[in-house]
Amino acid sequence: MSLEFEKQIEDNRGKILFLKYNNKNINLIEIKQGFARGGHFHKTDTNHFLISGKIEYHEENIETRIEKISIIESPCIINTQSNVAHLLIAKENSLFFEVFENYEDTVYPKYRKIVETLMK
Repeated sequence: MSLEFEKQIEDNRGKILFLKYNNKNINLIEIKQGFARGGHFHKTDTNHFLISGKIEYHEENIETRIEKISIIESPCIINTQSNVAHLLIAKENSLFFEVFENYEDTVYPKYRKIVETLMK
């Protein structure tokens, strides 16, 4: 049982470090101010652990289309229910991590468009 570094990627939004601990994947994710991450939903509940910074958090239930938007400051755990699309926009440079097994996601066009627009 040991923590393993798998890879690192970087774009205009910041870096993501991909780690593995036994059967758990751990992603450490940076969002630079003014950029966004997410734009998708999962079939299972997920948690985002905001370590530092401040984000504008959007979530929309894909079945009811009810949307909630809130400003969240670190430290905070953001619980996202299954089939709820989510989007994180950095109001200041921010860092969060997520832990999961068997990662899967489905793009949510309304939110993904925001991610891509902010990258330009």
